[in-house]
Amino acid sequence: MSKSILIRPLLVLLAVIIVFVLVLMLIFGAFGGGDDSAGSAAGGDSVQPEAPEPSGEPSEGNVKAADLEVGDCISDANSQVGDVRAFDAVDCDEPHDGEVYTLIRLEGGPDAKPPSEAFINGKGQRGCRARLRRQLTAKAFRDPQLGFKFVYPTPESWADGDRHITCVATFKKPRTTKLAQRSQEQ
Repeated sequence: MSKSILIRPLLVLLAVIIVFVLVLMLIFGAFGGGDDSAGSAAGGDSVQPEAPEPSGEPSEGNVKAADLEVGDCISDANSQVGDVRAFDAVDCDEPHDGEVYTLIRLEGGPDAKPPSEAFINGKGQRGCRARLRRQLTAKAFRDPQLGFKFVYPTPESWADGDRHITCVATFKKPRTTKLAQRSQEQ
């Protein structure tokens, strides 16, 4: 048997794989730009909040989705799907299944049109995953109990000035500790 006969099918297979990968990159890259790259954390879900009303300091109890801040812990992250208006905020020493770990700023001045839902979903998926990977220790990032979801502005809340995607780490089992984050000195 000739080496040429064996190499030809392998080259064809390699070409098919390369084309497939390029098509996937085009499909998933077409939902908007951004400077965040994808990592390998658990899958994320997007949740669309209702229009926010600015409030004072975050506190325990019912907190509007748009008022969540980095470090806030919530006890109903896994039960919230669809058009989420508020979360049940709790102290991070109490059992919780979600923790806000970052906000992604969306560009746009006061008169800017809101980005498309496809753009926001793409940016939220890639950005929240990448930032989760960068912020957590390697062990915490590999935790099979860890996932993420994100909350983003509606057209109504955009008109009121909401310009953030809020990334929430979710836990399959409630915990009473904060996320194990990397040292900021690295």
